[in-house]
Amino acid sequence: MNLETFSAGRRARWAELEARTAALAGNHLRGLGSADIERFAVLYRRTASDLAIARRDFPDQAVTEYLNSLCGRAHVLLNRGSAPRLRNAAHFFASGAPRAFRANAGYFLASLACLLSGVVAGWLAYDLRPDLRGLLVPNSLFAEMAQGGSGITLPQPFLADPSIFLHNMEVALLVLALGLCAGVPTALLIFFQGWGLGTLGAAIHAGGYDYAFWSLIAAHGVLEMSIFVTAGAVGLRLGDAVLRPGMLRRADALARAARETLGLALAVILLLVIAGTLEAFVSPSGMPGGVKIAIGLTVGACFYSWMLLAGRERRPLPHLALGAPAADHLPEGRVALGG
Repeated sequence: MNLETFSAGRRARWAELEARTAALAGNHLRGLGSADIERFAVLYRRTASDLAIARRDFPDQAVTEYLNSLCGRAHVLLNRGSAPRLRNAAHFFASGAPRAFRANAGYFLASLACLLSGVVAGWLAYDLRPDLRGLLVPNSLFAEMAQGGSGITLPQPFLADPSIFLHNMEVALLVLALGLCAGVPTALLIFFQGWGLGTLGAAIHAGGYDYAFWSLIAAHGVLEMSIFVTAGAVGLRLGDAVLRPGMLRRADALARAARETLGLALAVILLLVIAGTLEAFVSPSGMPGGVKIAIGLTVGACFYSWMLLAGRERRPLPHLALGAPAADHLPEGRVALGG
């Protein structure tokens, strides 16, 4: 079959689909009657079939490019989704993000392992190399502890100084974006974040200010570290798609991983606002240390309860089929009473 024969019997159908698509002018199909919608769908399916033949037999011809464009415009009209609503967004965060978290639990554990290994390495480096303590921890910290302080100060509320939220956002987005580099920079950044926490914790412990330090950062720290590890999980998931695309092209595998972790990425951005609020208003406040620790643990428990429990599908309870004899559902060896 040559190109002229292929096109001759199909031009009328293409022209009709072209005219109907142009008449809609970007609008949806809701204003059409059922017969018109059915006709539009039939034209689209047949034209899509023609496109498949054209790609096989005439890949470099103008007709193939034309059919591809026509099918693309018709597809958008026929398969347009519903407009986003606030209710849909709330459902997405209530169920979509937790499901994405559980689906990528292995990457979360890998991210957590990177953080904890950094904490342990930083703590041991501080303890085992006293000659490097000045390089591992700022000297100003030792001076502050020598004067009786914890060495840690927090800035004023971010409503006046947005540096808290912006810094956390930059770090989280960096961890996410570095996943595109095969995930290695993401893992290293998580490790060194843990390293800094480990060396700082070791210095505070050596000075005997453990309670003052941990009670100061607990209110926001539990959620903030959980967010950071979650962002690392997304980055590692993207990196794994780059390294192991499987049967897909790398671009397709990466796009699939991005779709599957979109809920987590958006949840990270939302939760950063909450963590920044706690860091700005609760952590530097005059609340007792025990209250701050309790707040941090409560917020952390809410976060993990949300991620681990929300969005689970309820399994229907087993029930007897209507109209079925009761004796059919009794264990073997039992007899239904009453005849």
